[in-house]
Amino acid sequence: MPEIDVLCIGDLDVDMFVSVPAIPGFDQKIAGDNHGQMPGGMSANCAVAVARLGLRSRLVAAVGSDASGAFAIESLRAEGVDVAHVISRGDTNTFMCLVLIAPSGEKSLIKLETEAYLPYPHEITEDAFQDVRHLHVTYGRPELSYKALTIARGKGIATSLDLEPPDIIRNPMLLASVLPLVDTLFLNAEAYELASQALGERLGPQRLNAHGEVLVTLGARGCRRLFAGEICTREGFVIDALDTTGAGDCFAGAYLAAKLEGASPEKAMELANAAAALATTRIGAQTAMPSWAQANALIEKHKTARLGTTIRSAMGE
Repeated sequence: MPEIDVLCIGDLDVDMFVSVPAIPGFDQKIAGDNHGQMPGGMSANCAVAVARLGLRSRLVAAVGSDASGAFAIESLRAEGVDVAHVISRGDTNTFMCLVLIAPSGEKSLIKLETEAYLPYPHEITEDAFQDVRHLHVTYGRPELSYKALTIARGKGIATSLDLEPPDIIRNPMLLASVLPLVDTLFLNAEAYELASQALGERLGPQRLNAHGEVLVTLGARGCRRLFAGEICTREGFVIDALDTTGAGDCFAGAYLAAKLEGASPEKAMELANAAAALATTRIGAQTAMPSWAQANALIEKHKTARLGTTIRSAMGE
């Protein structure tokens, strides 16, 4: 059996995308443009990002027994993601999100959670970890994250956790026990502040496994890496964004894929920034997730543009 580079455990859903001129307030009505339904979910998005970059990924998630669940599974299978361990629940619908997209490309999400939102801890079996190099989990069900990370740690598998603001409040007390099992922590600036508050101190690599790293995504401004008392930043890429849904998941997948391919953390940050930027250029969480060639082309394009600006500045133009 081929080696699995990244095992993703978490959510798989179907997103409905609607473009709106503004987010409506209470008792307000606005016209929107329906872009249809597409597969999504933080863990599923990361698995697709890894697969698009030429590595093998596996997903453990749950879906309902409805047509949406079958659609989501088949979409990931077509991307090359191993979906043999996705759990199908009878008598329930697949988890969905309503995604409202503003003209700037920023989004607001309404989560329609069901019994198929996430696997339960007892449903995670060790055979899903067979031939796995890296485990990536979310914190949507903290007890699930803890069990998966514990299994991975016992097998010597490297780990990462994607931490979102709404999930921190689900079980802030367990967070202190989960973090020591994590090698790489992904979170945005808002989640960084919330996690620091929950822990009662500034979140740093000392909270993670030995030699752990914290990656803070900053949107279009790039990212920041905290490691061994040092802070490294990498600028983002200026690009016309249509939809930022899934960009953070793409960043995580690209960073992990680059590291697994032998890239330095600094190079992996650059590649992940480029991949995340490109992921925003079409509607849908997974639609525009790029290949290595596309990510490298964006990096070279921006290097050329910066060089041209520097030369013109030196000439006094």
